[in-house]
Amino acid sequence: MARRFPAWMILPAAAGLALAAAVQGAMPEYEPQQRLRTALDTCLKTEVMKGAYCVRQCGAGFKMDMSGTKPKCVGLTSGARYKPPEPQFKPPPAGARPPQGAPGY
Repeated sequence: MARRFPAWMILPAAAGLALAAAVQGAMPEYEPQQRLRTALDTCLKTEVMKGAYCVRQCGAGFKMDMSGTKPKCVGLTSGARYKPPEPQFKPPPAGARPPQGAPGY
């Protein structure tokens, strides 16, 4: 006759394994940039289509996880770092006036 383990012995062990995995450290993750795609528009080479959105591909050291409602980039190692894009806009120098003929001049 085979012995059966009672359920009260298995459940704490399973909970302990889940807790141990969480304590080891979560992988870094971030939400990639996305834009709404119009009917006549297509996604760029650096983007992936997800429903009505074009989602930018993940950076080096990350993989895309599309299983949830919102896509996210999950690190392959715990030391993976993401550098967000910097804005390209440079404000005009202080006291500068718009060129003549510009709106609001």
